Amino acid sequence: MDKILLVLFVILIPAAFHVWRKKRKKALRERLFKREFPAEWEKLLNDNVALYRRLPRDLKRQLHGHISIFLSEKTFEGCSGQEINDEIKLTIASQACILLLNRKTDYYPGLMSILVYPDAYFVDEDYQIGGQILKGSAVNLGESWENGAVVLSWNRIRNESPDEKSEDSLVIHEFAHQLDAEDGFLNGLPELGKNSSNREWAGIFQREYEDLRMEAVNGEDDVIDGYGAENPAEFFAVASESFFLKSCEIRGMHPALYRELCGFYNLDPADWGQDAERVNCNSPA
Repeated sequence: MDKILLVLFVILIPAAFHVWRKKRKKALRERLFKREFPAEWEKLLNDNVALYRRLPRDLKRQLHGHISIFLSEKTFEGCSGQEINDEIKLTIASQACILLLNRKTDYYPGLMSILVYPDAYFVDEDYQIGGQILKGSAVNLGESWENGAVVLSWNRIRNESPDEKSEDSLVIHEFAHQLDAEDGFLNGLPELGKNSSNREWAGIFQREYEDLRMEAVNGEDDVIDGYGAENPAEFFAVASESFFLKSCEIRGMHPALYRELCGFYNLDPADWGQDAERVNCNSPA
């Protein structure tokens, strides 16, 4: 009997502690989500993030709650002398959390730290020439690691995020990789919700990816950046950038892809500038 009680104790105590932690985390997130968003933070986002300015009012309110939770749970670290301030944290957090709008989310559960460099940075890299593996360095602007970190260049973000005409977002790109990797595989097939099916997603994305690769070989331009031809994971990240920043163009040129991204993100950014109160995926492609 004593052994049985001991076994039950060993099993039940950790399980009870896990349940308590989940409830505590949920309650804390609910409080943070409802917390008043400072007016100076809103002004900073209006000044620094063009995509924020396009958001309908209801999505802005939702985004404020997500940002509060994100800032509470994630650590920002400056690298190579970069100091971290509210401008940096809010500019990055807002764009990362736009990817979470209207979706059930656990706030990038595998992510612990955002590493911010002042500008481009060097990374060690292996490459192959004539069958030999050689070591060298490469210049990077951002990375997304599956072991808990995103690396970003602040200068790149500062230059592109306030620009209404910018077609690139380093933050959206790297955090799309984080979404992609949440199911354990960085392969361009993220964990889909109820609005998408794996079969349809795989078929459309494979076809669009192959088309982009052929365009890259032939030197043809597309609304989707040619970097997406590198591999399926990069295609998903680049397509996500286009979805948010070139939504009307991608809806017109790649309607099936746009519909899949609408279903995944549960948003229709092509409509944001046309009707600030209407956010759906029913507009004609």
